Amino acid sequence: MFEQPLFYIVLAAILSIAFTIIAIPSLLGIAEYIDLYDETNPRKSHKGKVPNLGGFAVFGAFVISYCIAGDFSEKEVKYIIAALCFIFMIGAKDDIVDLTPHKKFGGQFLAASLIVLIGGVRLTSFYGIFGISHLPYIVSVVFSIVTIVFIINAFNLIDGVNWLAGGVTLVAMGTFALWFYIHGFYDYAIMAASIIGSIIVFLKYNYTPARIFLGDSGSLSIGLLTAVLIIIFIEKSADVLYVHTNEPFRVVSGPALAIAILIIPIFDTLKVFTVRILNGRSPFDADRTHHHHKLLDLGFTHEQTSAILVSVNIAFVVIVYYTQFLRNAILIPLIFIAAGLLSFALYSIKPSKKTSSTISSQKEPLVKS
Repeated sequence: MFEQPLFYIVLAAILSIAFTIIAIPSLLGIAEYIDLYDETNPRKSHKGKVPNLGGFAVFGAFVISYCIAGDFSEKEVKYIIAALCFIFMIGAKDDIVDLTPHKKFGGQFLAASLIVLIGGVRLTSFYGIFGISHLPYIVSVVFSIVTIVFIINAFNLIDGVNWLAGGVTLVAMGTFALWFYIHGFYDYAIMAASIIGSIIVFLKYNYTPARIFLGDSGSLSIGLLTAVLIIIFIEKSADVLYVHTNEPFRVVSGPALAIAILIIPIFDTLKVFTVRILNGRSPFDADRTHHHHKLLDLGFTHEQTSAILVSVNIAFVVIVYYTQFLRNAILIPLIFIAAGLLSFALYSIKPSKKTSSTISSQKEPLVKS
């Protein structure tokens, strides 16, 4: 089928764009008809009624475009799709009736276990980090499941300002699509392209004042797919490096580049969880301690906030890619030190009196996280 792989990758993106263009207006009509909107509370800043059904369009576009353009040549793909369908249903139910955190976490664990235990998608090595290489099977399984669940929640938590989750997704999926295409893993490139198309359209409707939010159905699904592609990217990059040493877009420090690709959701989640635990609270308690909340409090708009964070994300990817010669054991600590310094610098900035006086009157819709 893949005599012209670029054609199918482009086809997947176009089909995804077309389906999302059709789906979102219909979902807006459905939300209005059944009065299904994201409800406000003291922690949320959005005004008025905004439906959180964007994930229905994004996930639907992904499945349809991939099933048409994809080849299912990789044996684990069917398990990835099955797990995505399951996590989508968990998120969809939470968007409509609100699930308890324990039920959401249980659903994430089951979806991750399906991919790792049956699909065989897992991290098999630490690639020299902490002086560890090959992982025993049990350690590999547990670590991979924990990693997937962590990334799912990280995406869910950054979905707190217009364009941010979508922007980070475009950075990750754009990187994956390019790398998988160059190295011949076309099914995964098509997966990435299928999400890219739907996110591009979604961002149009998520621009302030947002007409639709991603919702848990979208953030959980995107988080799971990103986690899976990250693991596959790390494992395949090691295989490619071993077989072909002169390939273009060569990756010699897969784990470090993977962390750079997801530095915004990863570091934000670690920072928020750490602060909550140190304050004697559950790491899953909702609050306004994310980096995007701080930028909003400094007076930046939603799009400006997202642009700043996504730009930082891109900078990390570029810098890490061109400093791969340092290897994982050195690069990964440096990545977190750099992220920590940037976070410290951000929180050292105090809002001006003028900014502080206008924060409460901002009318830009904010997503729920």
